Amino acid sequence: MRLFVSTILCLLTLSVPGALSTAPDTWVAVRATIQVTYTLDKTTWIPLRKGMSVPNKAWISTGPRGRLQLVRGSESIAFQPNTLAAIITRGGGATRKTEVVQQVGEISLEIEKRQQPHTTVQTPFLAAVVKGTRFTVEVGAGNAAVAVDRGLVQVTSFESGERSDLGAGQGARVDGSGMTVAGLGAKPRITRVAPSKPRVPATMTGKPAATSQVTSASTETPQSETGAEKSKSSSNSNAGGNGTGSDNGNGNSGGNGNGNAGGNGNGNAGGNGNGNAGGNGNGNAGGNGNGNAGGNGKGKDKDKDDDDD
Repeated sequence: MRLFVSTILCLLTLSVPGALSTAPDTWVAVRATIQVTYTLDKTTWIPLRKGMSVPNKAWISTGPRGRLQLVRGSESIAFQPNTLAAIITRGGGATRKTEVVQQVGEISLEIEKRQQPHTTVQTPFLAAVVKGTRFTVEVGAGNAAVAVDRGLVQVTSFESGERSDLGAGQGARVDGSGMTVAGLGAKPRITRVAPSKPRVPATMTGKPAATSQVTSASTETPQSETGAEKSKSSSNSNAGGNGTGSDNGNGNSGGNGNGNAGGNGNGNAGGNGNGNAGGNGNGNAGGNGNGNAGGNGKGKDKDKDDDDD
């Protein structure tokens, strides 16, 4: 019987990554729901399950229903839904240092107490440095906040250079207008240091990209569409409205014909009826719509140019 149990434990150790045998500097998932994944190359996402260890420097993503708790010795980090962060460990033993790079979402940390600061949380707006404490960091699209349950956390705003040491029951928020602090008892004191640049960019949406996908996902910050891409994607809409042509042969500014900038319509660029600057037919500048950006009013006064060329 004992031989049978030993064999089963051995097979479990071999089949479950990170289970039962982990390095002392390795974070292990003691709780993991669905929609929790990690990546090392920012391309391929791997499901993170209970009992698995997390590779050093891996990016971890939780979806709208994803929750995760990692443990390393007496330390723990809890991920709330819609969170994207990486954990980087340097050194080992008494000289070990940990850096959490948090791009968006909410994490709660319980860090072992040491004489010197050894754990840092980097966000797009602030950095939090601790010797040993329990605290929460929340990052949105335009701000970040720290709330301290126990111990002492030093918080620094990158843009304003404001800095404050937060104790139990105190907190700080950093946004475009600077740092604000509050808490139980005396209000935390704010000092100033030289402003600096954050190491992680802010997201545009406040949500991690492709959290539910396990392959072909990316942690790169979503980018806005270029003008050409917008033209290609908008087939049947333009700013403006219908209207009778003015002196320069346009309808109301921008028109609303179905199509994109540069299309044709009735009366533009001199009011010559059909056809105008920018081409004709079915949309221009990459557009697929019918109409133009110059409106569909009837032109007048051939002596004046189109202001919207």
